[in-house]
Amino acid sequence: MGEIGIRHEPEKLFNMDESGFDFGGKGEFVLAPTKELMKGNPPRLTGNKKERLTAAFCISAAGALIPPFLIYPEPKPINATFLDNAFPGTEIQYTKKGWMDSATFLLFLRHLDRHILSDRPVVLLIDSVSSHMSVDIFQFAKEKNIELYRLLPNSTHFLQPLDNGVFGGLKKSWNTVLRRRLQEDPGAKTTKLVFAELLNKAINGIDMKRAAVSAFRATGTFPINKNRHGPEIFATARSFEQEVGLPERSPQKTSAQEAMEVFSSVLSTPVRAHYNKRMLEGCDVETSPSFATYRRLHMRAFGPIIEANAVTNSQSTAADITVSTSIGDCCQLPMATPRPRRRKLDLPNHVTDPAHIKSMCLKTLQKARKLGEKEKKAKAKYMAAKGRETCKLCKRTHPKTSSEAVDWIACDVCNGWFHVLCVGNIQITVMEEFVCIFCKK
Repeated sequence: MGEIGIRHEPEKLFNMDESGFDFGGKGEFVLAPTKELMKGNPPRLTGNKKERLTAAFCISAAGALIPPFLIYPEPKPINATFLDNAFPGTEIQYTKKGWMDSATFLLFLRHLDRHILSDRPVVLLIDSVSSHMSVDIFQFAKEKNIELYRLLPNSTHFLQPLDNGVFGGLKKSWNTVLRRRLQEDPGAKTTKLVFAELLNKAINGIDMKRAAVSAFRATGTFPINKNRHGPEIFATARSFEQEVGLPERSPQKTSAQEAMEVFSSVLSTPVRAHYNKRMLEGCDVETSPSFATYRRLHMRAFGPIIEANAVTNSQSTAADITVSTSIGDCCQLPMATPRPRRRKLDLPNHVTDPAHIKSMCLKTLQKARKLGEKEKKAKAKYMAAKGRETCKLCKRTHPKTSSEAVDWIACDVCNGWFHVLCVGNIQITVMEEFVCIFCKK
């Protein structure tokens, strides 16, 4: 913000995000008989909870609200009007599933460009969703002097103003609007025709300017407060064993010995003595049919246990414990095949930086060249296969003069194939050489 000179201009700092709105809303607390006196759930008015629509909102640090950008699923109706009594300036776009994609986000930037100040540049804070990241988006934003900055991945719950101070109150207002509508008219249905109107009522039900200014302040975005979030909030999560303090498993012990240590207190004396004797004699307790129960209990307590065939040179008080290969193979737990991880985009925070746009354009060009070479090879392969199926003289797979199966002959110079009928029903033995009329010229 200091680099582009808007550190003290909140009207030039914006935040954009999408959110889904359920048609059924969320129920509130009701007065009803206790479960002992009433069977089933208490009756209440609800709408269709399975359907929802996406709305993209954009606010400024000064409290301004850009008209909502609604995303409806296809198909687009011909004569229906969805913007009756909607928030002034609301726009609707249609996608296949009703979600934001790259093409729709580019339309949103055009929508934003029409409703913000002509005094540029401005900064737009966005999250790291893939639908917000494309070369066309970055180039258009740079042309319109809209600097895009992406928030850190997995940090929008405490860094994004819309998530911290706007969407919570807006969703409560939305649920209140739906509840009042159902109370006034129990048979009314929430559909696409009235969604924009109801959303306008929900927006008017909260103090949007105050909520937006408070949201930017709460996240430390404006005014800039570097001490708003401590380093502990960015630290990696600790494992369950580190948090609770469970004993770590020793790699020198078999899963049978660990299970005995964990469950020895709950086993009866004869059973405990029997298994201890078997381990002292060098027999692993995993060979017992009853150990499947102890294995499951051990996994619930400590997670996956050490495989039997991975344990070597286990120490015992009397003798070394050995496990046969066949038993180890039987006791081996199935391993899940690792899935290939998706390659993450290496993007800077300032995605509209000219150097970054140039780099992405070069990568896109390189990808297009590889795709072109791949298509060229595929076309050459197809034409080669097609050339073997068509005669170079008549350009047909079957001659016009005959409907029966015909013989083929290949030129020894160009390797082109011809119908024997097309070249004049010549008689050539296997050892003779055939040269087509094209090669003779």
